[in-house]
Order: sequence, then structure tokens, then C-alpha cells
Amino acid sequence: MGAMEILTEEFLAELPDDSRAAFGMVLRRADTYVDEVVRGSSDDYAGAYACDTARHTAVNTIIASAKRYEIEPFASMTLPPRKGFDFEKFIEFKVDLDHYAAQLALDNSIRSKRDAVAIEPKVKDRLRQHVHGIKTLIDQADMPEPLRAVLHKRIAEFEAALDKPRVNLVALAGTMVMILAGAANVATLLDSPVLQKLVVTIMTTIGEAKAVDEAKRELPPFQPPQALLAPRPPNFSRPKKAGNPSTGDLDDDIPF
Repeated sequence: MGAMEILTEEFLAELPDDSRAAFGMVLRRADTYVDEVVRGSSDDYAGAYACDTARHTAVNTIIASAKRYEIEPFASMTLPPRKGFDFEKFIEFKVDLDHYAAQLALDNSIRSKRDAVAIEPKVKDRLRQHVHGIKTLIDQADMPEPLRAVLHKRIAEFEAALDKPRVNLVALAGTMVMILAGAANVATLLDSPVLQKLVVTIMTTIGEAKAVDEAKRELPPFQPPQALLAPRPPNFSRPKKAGNPSTGDLDDDIPF
């Protein structure tokens, strides 16, 4: 077991540029990883050891990711030693982690709503028609099948985004840019005036939808993300538990 079982190449490729949003995805992925290991483990000593190791790997990955994304207070944490790390210590970490994760989720929701708009059905239908035109050009073009599969995946993401009640136009435009970047590797698509016209029309329609939505609602002024707040006041102290003096107490390694 190791961090790369959580941070797989496929998962890393899907991480957004926004550090807080990406860190939130790492938290969910680490949680899923632990659940998968626990469900597949036996009830004997070997199974218990595998579960504790998976939990420690998750904590290791979370703290390492926080350091890279500069997410406090996790970035300043010290990784607890594997020796003596058990279920109870993981739960103590998880309880505090959930407190911060809830704040991150709310922050991410507030910021994403600034870029999400309600698009009229007729505008969505027009966008779908344009995207279908791009898909037809991709199907007709001579290109390696792996590249065609990637472009089809991006188109599917674009179409899935349109099915939501509110559409994140920044993400939608980003997906279109990725489609165009992939198509740029195919000479017949790169020089296609039809493709260029379809892309320009789609981007213009997205911009117009954003302008219409902003005219209908008053958005609060942009504010930078707030610092995550601790679950307890600074002078709070947990009841001391009997611990193994040879291994120390995990509470000393997690500066909450």
C-alpha cells in the first residue's frame, strides 16, 4: 500500500487547478480508498494490520497534499509514526478532518456558484447542436483512435455539464478549450473553417449566457477564501488517555 494507490495517474489527470477544490477531491479519494481496503480485508490480525496501514496511508497522503496545496492547518502537521497508529487514532484525526472538510466544501460551493448560471433550454439545445457538429467532424477525421477516444470523452463531459440545472460556464469553456487543443493535433481539423466557426459560436454563446445571468442577479463582491477555523478553541485540551510511552500519543503529533 502507498500514496500512489490513492493518487493514481487517472485521478491526478482529473484534478482541477484550483487548490482548494483539488484538495477536497483528494480528501474524498482518500476516504474511498480506506473504505475499499476495509471492505476487502479479513477479520484476522493480517486484515486489521492492512486496515491500519491503509488509514495511515490516507493520513500521509492528505498531509502531503496539503503541503503541496498550502492548505492550513494540514500543511503544518507532522505525520504520525506508523508504529502505534491504530483505528482510534485515525478516528481522532478523521473527526477534526471532517470539521475542516465541511468548511472547504461550503467555500467551494460558494465560489462555484459565482460561475454557474441557469441557461435557457433553447440556448442549451443550440449548444448541443454545435457540439454535435464538432463530434461529426471528429468522427470523419483521420486520427489515432486513442486521440479520438479522448476527444469523445471531452465532448461527453461538455454534454453532461449542459444537463445540470445550473452550468459552470468556466468549466464549460475550459472543456471546449481542451477539445480544441486535442483537435489541433489533427491537420484536417486544425485547418477546418467549419470547426473554427463552431468553436467561436459556442464560446460566444457561453459568454452571452453569462452576461444575461449576471444581469438578472446581484452577486456578492468577490472575497478570497477564508482561513479554515479549528474545531475547538486554542485553550481547549482533550482528556489525556493512557498511552504507550514507547510510541507516544498521536494527539501530540496533530497540532489542532
